[in-house]
Amino acid sequence: MSAPRVSAKRLAEALGQLPPTTEQAAVIEAPPGPMLVVAGAGAGKTETMAARVVWLVANGLVEPEQVLGLTFTRKAAQQLTARIRARLAKLAGSALLRDLDPSGGLRARILGSEPEVSTYHAYAGRLLTEHGLLLPIEPSATLLSETELWQVAHRVVSSWDGELDTDRNPTSVTEAVLALSGQLAEHLVEPDLLRDAHLELEQLVHT
Repeated sequence: MSAPRVSAKRLAEALGQLPPTTEQAAVIEAPPGPMLVVAGAGAGKTETMAARVVWLVANGLVEPEQVLGLTFTRKAAQQLTARIRARLAKLAGSALLRDLDPSGGLRARILGSEPEVSTYHAYAGRLLTEHGLLLPIEPSATLLSETELWQVAHRVVSSWDGELDTDRNPTSVTEAVLALSGQLAEHLVEPDLLRDAHLELEQLVHT
């Protein structure tokens, strides 16, 4: 792996972008490898991620097609894709890249490929389609959309004939069921485990 030849600040200037803050530059220029970045709303997360991708490509640390970006929402995926594409296009036509890559090989690779950016669910669906038989899952299997999930949950809630101590309407209960289901799935927790933890907490509170 070659040593980085251009800083995040110089790269931003060459692409006509505002220079990154000290914290953003530290993230952009971090060596390849696992890294946790904690940032609140409006901190420039999408901007920093796009700048990191371009910095890695400009310094020859990765090829564009080796980059995978995953987000929670389609809107975030679209925004990240648009920023990365725009910056890579600027990089391909910049004087900086001509200085870094006189042979033009990197420019050709940038124009000939691009990173993949997707939502977690869309990417998981593609993995199931391509490699589902290894699990085994039929390649024709599809992930339920948010609308389909809501319909299934609402049908379960509406047909529930057991006791339900709540004054919420079926729509509100359906939303709560989906929220709980999502949290359980994201934390790899089974309902029985959550139920046991709730009972232990209840006993602790009463004692």
